[in-house]
Amino acid sequence: MKYKLLNVMEERVMRAISDTLPQLGCCTCDRCKADVAAYTLSRITPNYILIQEGETAPVSAENEDDTEILQIIVQAADIISANPNHN
Repeated sequence: MKYKLLNVMEERVMRAISDTLPQLGCCTCDRCKADVAAYTLSRITPNYILIQEGETAPVSAENEDDTEILQIIVQAADIISANPNHN
């Protein structure tokens, strides 16, 4: 059986970015979303789980406190908006 490592924080960050970025006035193109995600994920503690290859990731609890994630997304949006990496 093959296994795969999964950082469950990535799904939480991506969901928070989708919910929050438009409200912050930041560009919502794929590149800017990826830049905000990279910035945010680099600054939070990862949470890896092991899943079987082909298995779907467990859904994270909706009631988890994402305050730290949201604070970092706000910082990232400010930085990325001031210095976008658009070609």
